[in-house]
Amino acid sequence: MNIDIVGISRDLAPAQGVFAEQVNAQNQFISDPSMRVINMYGAGREGANALSQRFYFLIDPDGTLVWKNVTNQLIPVEALIGQLAEVVG
Repeated sequence: MNIDIVGISRDLAPAQGVFAEQVNAQNQFISDPSMRVINMYGAGREGANALSQRFYFLIDPDGTLVWKNVTNQLIPVEALIGQLAEVVG
């Protein structure tokens, strides 16, 4: 399965590194402090303390949304890969 898993949050890179260590993340993270990309996918929260929600999206190489999970729950990488494998076959 040729899939790159990327986490995007408005946190700066040092904070993302701490989070990655805490949850033993095996993926890369991208910092989006302006929430431009986060809001493009509807994963932002409104308000003064705007945060991103924990949503998952599978986007094909053409930019088409193929699958999403918007439960706002952390999915362990092994379980996420299993769910994605069902989608991509």
